[in-house]
Amino acid sequence: MKKIIATIVALVFSTSAYAVTLSDISVGASINHGIYGGNGKEENFDHVGTLATTTKKDGAAFVDTYATIFVEAALNENISLGISYAPEAIDTPQNINSAEGEKNGAGHVDIKVSAEFEDLTTVYALVKSDIGVFAKVGYSQMDINVASENAGTYKDTDTDGIEVAIGYEHDMGEFGVRAELAYHSFDDVKADNGKSSDVDANKITVSNMEGATARISLVKTF
Repeated sequence: MKKIIATIVALVFSTSAYAVTLSDISVGASINHGIYGGNGKEENFDHVGTLATTTKKDGAAFVDTYATIFVEAALNENISLGISYAPEAIDTPQNINSAEGEKNGAGHVDIKVSAEFEDLTTVYALVKSDIGVFAKVGYSQMDINVASENAGTYKDTDTDGIEVAIGYEHDMGEFGVRAELAYHSFDDVKADNGKSSDVDANKITVSNMEGATARISLVKTF
């Protein structure tokens, strides 16, 4: 997925068809505050490979605040192509399944699982009206690092999805200030604790991953 994003960025910013000058470039930074959620399912298998428990949580949600940076190239006065990147991770709360794991043969212990969404990258098109109202549509990709206690080591994974947003930019002379609302949707993800069979395996599936973000940005056009 990262190769796809890198290829799109290279085409936009370097080909003669979309050759840009410094005056066409805008850079900026954003503060994002969002609510994100999905439907989760965890399957825990016992020492003989039998499915022992299945835990489902539909509509589980969390809130996080994070920063992003972006660069845009103007194709004309109203249309720009851009890329944004989140240098810090988006952290989920820790999920605890009581007494469903086993540690060193000492009996049942809690299984604790959390995740970090890292390197969230979005390439997008922005269309802005003459009065400052704009809309964006983009393609996103992010890595998912799963941390666990008493459940083995979960394999990291990734996912991709879409973003659509609407907002307003106020021109303040040397800088512009944007306020926008964005909707995110990501593909389903699966992770397991690396067992080659179902013996002592734990498997996680997350579906219907969606989110909504309120975003304030400061943008500089050269």
